[in-house]
Amino acid sequence: MVKPKTFLLMMPDYSDFPNLFLKNLEQEGFVPFLITDNPSKFKYKGNEKIVNFFQKTFFKNKDYKKKLVEEHKLKEYYRKIDEIEGKLDYSLVIRPDQFPISVIKELKKKTNKLIAYQWDGIEKFPKVKDYFSLFDTFFCFDSEDEKNKIKPITNFYFDCIPPIYREFNHQKPQLYFVGLYWKNREEKIDRFIEKLSDKNVELNIFIQYYHKNEIKNPKIKYLKNRITFLENLRNVEKADVLLDFVDPVHNGLSIRFFEGMYYKKKVITDNIMVRNYDFYHPNNIFVLESDNYEKIDDFLKIPYQEISEEIVEKYGFSRWIKEIIKY
Repeated sequence: MVKPKTFLLMMPDYSDFPNLFLKNLEQEGFVPFLITDNPSKFKYKGNEKIVNFFQKTFFKNKDYKKKLVEEHKLKEYYRKIDEIEGKLDYSLVIRPDQFPISVIKELKKKTNKLIAYQWDGIEKFPKVKDYFSLFDTFFCFDSEDEKNKIKPITNFYFDCIPPIYREFNHQKPQLYFVGLYWKNREEKIDRFIEKLSDKNVELNIFIQYYHKNEIKNPKIKYLKNRITFLENLRNVEKADVLLDFVDPVHNGLSIRFFEGMYYKKKVITDNIMVRNYDFYHPNNIFVLESDNYEKIDDFLKIPYQEISEEIVEKYGFSRWIKEIIKY
């Protein structure tokens, strides 16, 4: 019997996202391990709490606790890596710039193949350029740079969760979006809401805000805390159309397109690059441009065009993970 491959995932502790990765890795036959950027809860030791009080109160030093937390996390990273017996077959680090370079170097000693995936783009977080040379292969959803061993790869959908389909609501279709507040996204969404104000649609738009002054549009549902990824997928199932507003510093496609394909949902987007992909069909994906808002009504009436099973499977996690480990 072939011994299953070991696979370490290191990534930000983003809601229930890491658990979905682990579930899909197990489904593919790997023995998975996980390290997040919150490896364990920080607790004061000895008189550190009293020292922190005096540092903040009398010396206006707000960095004392921050330094303690960073030292704690560093020790925990090393402890968790050291606890793994033997050498790992694969390690995948998502958003490597969220982890100390020394930790990545330590992980490299423990791993046969060290892989990175920058899912937020490179120019959005340019600090990640300092990490290029540490990895055997470095993937990004919106960049390619052979000199630095950066390979392009799309986002994906989690195929460990069976999709649930529902009929399109032609009477009053629900348009769904969830995302973080970005200043460059705010104007786009406000304009979209205004343009659709006279149409018979249900707008279900959620924005996670950081500051109360970002709460501006009464037709948007503002969230203080992120919804879980599984909650998002339940919302995707209920929706008729997924909305996508591209970040100007990104050149690739967000995960919404792949969820749309998997759950057979229409998508309205301002990302013109989607026309270059093999799953693009004008019946399913409406590309917003400055003068075509009035055509959305017709788009909503056109039946969804089925995409071939071969193309849909191409963008699932199972295919995605095989792609990143083969280089």
